[in-house]
Amino acid sequence: MAKYELLKEIIKICSPGTQLRLGLENIIKSNSGGLILLMNEEDIERHKSIIQLGFNVNCDYTAQKIYELTKMDGAVILNEDVTKILYANVQLTPDPTIPTKETGMRHRNAERIAKQTGKVAIAVSRRRGVVSIYWGAFTYVLKDLNFLITMVDQGLKAIEKYSASYNREIENLNTLEIENKVTVFDLCRTLEKAIAALRTSEEIEPYIWELGINGRLANLQLEEMIGDLDENLRLICSDYLVAEGIPEDDQVDLCVQHLTALKDKELLDYSKMANYLGIEPQSLLTEEMIAPRGIRMIRTVTKIPNNIIYNLVEKMTSLNAIKNANPDSLKAVAGIGEKRSVSIIEGLKKLGDNKKNYFRV
Repeated sequence: MAKYELLKEIIKICSPGTQLRLGLENIIKSNSGGLILLMNEEDIERHKSIIQLGFNVNCDYTAQKIYELTKMDGAVILNEDVTKILYANVQLTPDPTIPTKETGMRHRNAERIAKQTGKVAIAVSRRRGVVSIYWGAFTYVLKDLNFLITMVDQGLKAIEKYSASYNREIENLNTLEIENKVTVFDLCRTLEKAIAALRTSEEIEPYIWELGINGRLANLQLEEMIGDLDENLRLICSDYLVAEGIPEDDQVDLCVQHLTALKDKELLDYSKMANYLGIEPQSLLTEEMIAPRGIRMIRTVTKIPNNIIYNLVEKMTSLNAIKNANPDSLKAVAGIGEKRSVSIIEGLKKLGDNKKNYFRV
């Protein structure tokens, strides 16, 4: 499982509405603190040199039981599905040379045991009532509910703004592509809006996960706003990335990775963005003309399978060539017959007939 997905599952396990979160809240209210490990029996056996087992509990998990067991010294071990309480009063002796930024003994042990075993350790501060989740070298502190709601609300408003700007720019890009008048500036401006929306989405996603049942509507709203924006970003890169023929998937992945890693100020540096696409402008960005391959546009106007779209683009090399091709030329491409050639021609023609004049904001 990818690190991002595992982190998502870990945060969701501790989110409001779950039994583990209820147990953590009971521990906080009691001002007793606690240390909880998530690992199975085979993991315990593998790391027995640093885990001294206390009481063998081996019972079904409940919020009430975990609350009572954390009153004892030592840690409590749950299975990774959080359905069983395996042991209580467990003494941990992780390698003391493992670096830790924590100061409290409970949190230092939690961080070190997580780094040494690669498993999840959850520490509840007795005085501050803060819940810290450790997994490997990663640390995540659960946020206050009111803070989460505020951050998600602000994030959704920002995404709504970026998405509206992106929609305007993509409509403008569609028009310019049909007219074969795309400039480097037009391309980079569209990418900027898409990346800004996706970046904000990634920033608030952990907050939505942490909201648990309270974040269901926010998650639906986020999905509606973002839609297939990440896929469109890949398609735009596939259209304009400088390469011999159609770019390979790993080339597109690297390009997207570089673009999405740009800092906020760098997003406004269109020259740098163009360089990641392999474009070296010889004039002003607002004057430098570039031509799309047409992958995204053909996907937009038809339901032709991807492999056939690639055949078409490889044969015709550009959207402008596809748009001006006659039916016989299109039918010469493998996988395209009478119906598909008509679909492509009519789809592009309809898009051209319905084009509107858009102005930049």
